[in-house]
Amino acid sequence: MIEKISSMAIVITKKENKLKVLLLNSEGEWVFPKGHVEANETELDAAIRELYEESNVKVCAQESIGQVDEYKFYFSGENAVKVIKVFAFIINDEREITYNKNEGFIDGKWVEVDDALKMLKHNDAKNALEKTIKKIK
Repeated sequence: MIEKISSMAIVITKKENKLKVLLLNSEGEWVFPKGHVEANETELDAAIRELYEESNVKVCAQESIGQVDEYKFYFSGENAVKVIKVFAFIINDEREITYNKNEGFIDGKWVEVDDALKMLKHNDAKNALEKTIKKIK
């Protein structure tokens, strides 16, 4: 069995004492930006690149609080175990989101954390967000 590594970006901003997180809607499902780590790229760099490619939101490595989670699942479409490395970023402002329609995204927005936990379908993504919030509080 082969392993394929992807990186995910959870981006948090604080506005009016409320934490908000960036979510993208991929064909009806709310998700965090993520994708494969490319050759000669660090896992952190992949999270930053995927975030930009999918949402047009730029962050830098200095805004990262590091890897906050990792999870695995079997993906039958590639007959592989996918390893998702989750990196969190704390930024000062709600940067404009321009979701990438060519990647299958139909919406993107900043959502309060409690609402995001209700909108996310997968428990792994919910757990990663909860770990991120615990780490920044």
